[in-house]
Amino acid sequence: MDAGAVAALLELQIEWGVDVLLDEEPHDRFAEWEAERVARQTAAPVVERAAEYAERRPLPVREELPAPAAALSAAPEATLRALGGLATIEALEKAIDGFVACNLRGTATHTVLPRGPVGARVMVIGDAPDADEDRSGVVFSGESGGFLTRMLASIGRTREEMILAPAIPWRPPGGRPPSPVEVAQCLPMLLRSIALYQPERLLLCGGLATRMILGPDINPARARGSWRMTAWGAEGGVQKPVMAMRHPSQLRAGATARRQIWDDMLLLAVTLDDAVN
Repeated sequence: MDAGAVAALLELQIEWGVDVLLDEEPHDRFAEWEAERVARQTAAPVVERAAEYAERRPLPVREELPAPAAALSAAPEATLRALGGLATIEALEKAIDGFVACNLRGTATHTVLPRGPVGARVMVIGDAPDADEDRSGVVFSGESGGFLTRMLASIGRTREEMILAPAIPWRPPGGRPPSPVEVAQCLPMLLRSIALYQPERLLLCGGLATRMILGPDINPARARGSWRMTAWGAEGGVQKPVMAMRHPSQLRAGATARRQIWDDMLLLAVTLDDAVN
């Protein structure tokens, strides 16, 4: 192939998420698959024990808002116990970065952690880290970060006054959707981050963040455009008002997406202004 064809092929591979040709060490993919299969099997007894506990002490659930209890109960018990005992953000970050039980930890370039002032009025939760966030280790970096900055500026806000967080700490290989097991492993980390950062409200940008916080059966498109209350157990701390909206990267999707994002940003602005007055 000529140089132009090679350059075009490399550009296509980068867009598809290919960011490494050869690892320094070989991987036993069969062993990784077996570990994931065992994780699925061992999740079932945890769900049964969670159901027995729920019969004795039901979690508060609102009819219009499914709780993420099912996904949370599928997470490893050891993860729930360990994270629940962490009292500082520094300790939580160290625990997340050292969590090797999730396969995503081994394939990602960086662990992407929440950033922002404790007690901020809003925590903005995005999707899984994209290629830019994985390379930099900074949430909402690259093109989507630029879109978010401009979205906030349009209502007189800055990203520095917000808590910015990814739905999960690691980018799945090639940008694929995370598996249900991977989501279940990462959900306790997100809930503990919310509890320690103590935001007043949550802004859920994208389908993954919306389903992790509002429940796997929620329709993100129908959930947007209004504030709701979370319904979770003590793992997530105090219940919070939440609003689902499109991810900033969807500003490129068309006029309808841009109009919906603008409507949601106006609602956020009015809500924050009314809370002050």
